[in-house]
Amino acid sequence: MIVRVWRGRTSADKAEAYKKFLRETAYSDYGDVEGNRGWMLLARDQAQSVEVMFVSLWDSMQALVRYTGGDPQHPKYYPEDRLALLELPDKVDHFDVVDIQIPRARSETSGA
Repeated sequence: MIVRVWRGRTSADKAEAYKKFLRETAYSDYGDVEGNRGWMLLARDQAQSVEVMFVSLWDSMQALVRYTGGDPQHPKYYPEDRLALLELPDKVDHFDVVDIQIPRARSETSGA
């Protein structure tokens, strides 16, 4: 499995609209690609901006080629990205998943 990590920055006044765009538009674009295993959208406030990190899980680099339409090392940008982002990073990072553990949520009634 491959993890793809993309980072961007937007202004504080555009952050909520940009996150909404990602949830409503970009998510379906990712999810419709064979080989996509899911994603996380992370955000953190900084002094003058909001950093956004999109982490997605993929079966293989071949699945990423299908998603990007070519070179998976380069981000896929939408017109909305160009309007919201302070800069357009020219690359993404990929990591091989060596191990993953996602514990089940414990119920309050389980006594654990």
